Amino acid sequence: MRRDLEPAFDRLEATRERILRRLGGLDRALLNRPPARGGWSALQVLHHVMTAETVTLDYIGKKMKAGADLPRAGLVSRLRLLVLRVVLASPLRFKAPARSAGVPAEIEEEELRARWESVRAAWRERLDGFPPELIDRTVLRHPYVGLMGLRDTLGFMQAHLDHHLRQLDRVLAEHSSGVGATPPG
Repeated sequence: MRRDLEPAFDRLEATRERILRRLGGLDRALLNRPPARGGWSALQVLHHVMTAETVTLDYIGKKMKAGADLPRAGLVSRLRLLVLRVVLASPLRFKAPARSAGVPAEIEEEELRARWESVRAAWRERLDGFPPELIDRTVLRHPYVGLMGLRDTLGFMQAHLDHHLRQLDRVLAEHSSGVGATPPG
């Protein structure tokens, strides 16, 4: 993997591992319970993240076929990443793009872990074999901000994961406080 991409990928992996450790030992029913105020359960949040990473990886693979015909990424790509980082760090809520918004009602944690591991292995493989001549080309068309280069795409993925980590923390905190819990008996 290119040295300039490795830290971004390693950070994504460290965040994913931290999330999965946090889920370790938690009850399956709790992980599949949506918050009382509505929204996704903890596992639905992670399913969405994994799906977004899969869709992004597939799109990059498709765009790579265009080779040097891809537009240059440049400053505009960096600005798009900045916008995404600001928006995803804000308390504002946005509807997920249709391709990653569909989540099953019940999710098996072990299956999700295995699939996410597989997606990340595919990312590592893609980054290991990424053509050097495309590193400064736009390889992603983000549904809201437009064309981005590979480095900025990895930055977007981290901002997206951090955004959903905060959402996951809120869902788990609500469940641990007993808010929305079914009373005994």
